[in-house]
Amino acid sequence: MNSGKSQEFVKSNYFNQAKPRLTRLAGKLFSDVSTILKDTETIFDGMLPNLAYVEMPTHPLAPALFVCSVNLSLYLALKKYGINPHLFGSTMLFGLAAAPVNKPNESDQERQESLAKFISEAKNSQIENSEKGRDVFEIVAGDNAEFEWGYNIKSCAICYVAQKYNAMDLVPYMCAVDDVMSDKFLQGLRRTGSIAVGASQCDFRFKQGGNPLKLADQYPNQIRIGYGALLN
Repeated sequence: MNSGKSQEFVKSNYFNQAKPRLTRLAGKLFSDVSTILKDTETIFDGMLPNLAYVEMPTHPLAPALFVCSVNLSLYLALKKYGINPHLFGSTMLFGLAAAPVNKPNESDQERQESLAKFISEAKNSQIENSEKGRDVFEIVAGDNAEFEWGYNIKSCAICYVAQKYNAMDLVPYMCAVDDVMSDKFLQGLRRTGSIAVGASQCDFRFKQGGNPLKLADQYPNQIRIGYGALLN
């Protein structure tokens, strides 16, 4: 059970700050936005006590879980009114692709420190008694030809939460968020699969300025990018 103070921190920094975005997204899909946002907040509050990484929000994969949990909460609120995962997911991706994003202004030293923390947490995640519901992942060294660096997720924290709420059909769209962000930052992300689309692992291979390989292009039945296009 996560502490109340930690829950308040995550809610303030992830749910509350996302309210303008949630309002826009909900407004594209449903007329009574205020009701949807109230339901969304109730659902998210119910997730927080048992959500992984709430007590360790600086974990490298914590932000992804928190953001996806916020999005999942909105989807679950809309699902009660007949909104399906493809309409929600496609609309979410269109909104993200159109939104301006500020690239983090990290120094070389800060990037090296972030990578070192990522490597350390990858090792920690593989300990046999690691907490249930967290990501289990490994680093993959690059050769600077095909990719510079990468990692594989063996057990997915986002999937763990989505399964609790019978919402695994939405997770492929959350996976596709990484492709959108890669395009924005020219990270050259190449992926061949994810656990959410039926693969044994989620593979990430990065090469700055490289040619991306997107999940949506490989799994068009599970990630229907054009499904919500007319709403945007």
